[in-house]
This record gives sequence, C-alpha cells and structure tokens, in this order.
Amino acid sequence: MIIDCNAFYGFWPRGSVAADIDTVRAMAAAHGIDKSLICSFRGVFADFVQGNAETLEICQKDSNLVPVATINPHRWIGVEDEIDRLLREGVKVFRFFPEYQHWPYKFMPFYRILERLEGTGSLIMLPARVGGHQNNGVMTEIGELASNYDLTFAITGVFYGNLAEAIAVAQSEPNILLETHLLNSPDGFEVLVEEVGAKRLIYGSKAPLHPINASLLPLMHGAIEVNDREKILSGNIQRMLG
Repeated sequence: MIIDCNAFYGFWPRGSVAADIDTVRAMAAAHGIDKSLICSFRGVFADFVQGNAETLEICQKDSNLVPVATINPHRWIGVEDEIDRLLREGVKVFRFFPEYQHWPYKFMPFYRILERLEGTGSLIMLPARVGGHQNNGVMTEIGELASNYDLTFAITGVFYGNLAEAIAVAQSEPNILLETHLLNSPDGFEVLVEEVGAKRLIYGSKAPLHPINASLLPLMHGAIEVNDREKILSGNIQRMLG
C-alpha cells in the first residue's frame, strides 16, 4: 500500500501545471498510490477557509483522498473558529507555508495556532526550505517547536544538503517525522533508516509539482528491509491518521 502525504490540487499561480483534482487523482492511480493527502493551492495562496471547505467536500466524495487543511497565520481574525471547525470535521493534518506567505516560525500568531491544536493528535507539516535553496537552522527551529508543543511535526523538503540537520533534529525530538519527496541521493533512505529509523519517515511526492517517480523509485529500489519500506510507504502515516 502507498499513501502519499504530500499532494496538491487546484490552480498553481507560479506556472503552467495541470493540477485539477481529476488529473491529480489519475496521476496517483497511474503510479499505484492508494491514498493521497491533498491540500488546496487556493488555501495556500488565496482564501484558506474556502480552500479547506473545497478540500473537505472533495474528500467526502472519494475515500482515496484525505483532507489536509492549511491556515495562514497572517490572517488572525477567525482563525481559532476555523481550527475548531476543521477539528469537528475530523481533519488530522495541518500544513503551513511560510515559504510562500512570508512569515517566520518565531511568530506569535503561529504559536497561538499550535496552542489551539495541542493535544488533538494533529500532524503539523512544515517545510525545511524557507526562503532559499539551503536554510541551515530552519529544522532546528522546528525541533524547538516540537520540544514545546504536544504535537507531531513532519518536516518536508529533506534532501542531501540538509541531511545532517534533519538527522540531528529527529534524533533529538521523538515527535518529529521526515517527509521524503526530495530524498533521491544515493543511500539517502539507507542512511536515514540507519540513523533515525524507518518509523520516523513518511513518503511524499509533492505531486503535481514534482514527478512522482522522482520520489517513489528511490524508495522502491533502496537497499532497505521490506518491512521498513512498508512503514515509509504507508504504515507510519496510517498510524497517524488512525
């Protein structure tokens, strides 16, 4: 079974990308992906309330799609009500996009959002790459958040250039997971399985912005145990979703 924890749909405003929900669904099926955790581009770049509502409606009609909500801390008015509404709807995954919305992790509105989500069993997905190709220290900031809040954090964008920091942060904070869509360097999976354990890794593609095979083939052909591969492909995220 394959569960993609990092998928999008909607209108991508920064270029020509086929990202309508039917295309995204067909792309996943063509690569043997059983379930996709999807997030709305509208929620990232425009109105996150509308984006979340559309995502919930789409996922209610398709059991192979799992809703991922997003909230922009810049828009504080009504945020707590939106969080409560999403939790009542059963949403378990919340993604944040400071790299597009231009806010830092050291940001009181963001802290308040995390406080509201604390103790709910939610998964918080945050990017390692904010503002440039390599951003040393960003994952360390996420590690500090993980030490302060009763939540599970997933770091997206782990790759060869930030692997040392990813390993150190994951080893220090047991409530951190590492997402794998950029983990395509030789021995990348082997190193992380050895250093932090397969139970700390979750498969993501970042489709349709990235080709699915670029993320899937290195995992499928990595020199790791079959049960470790199964944990990364679906078991770990399935456990989070309940």
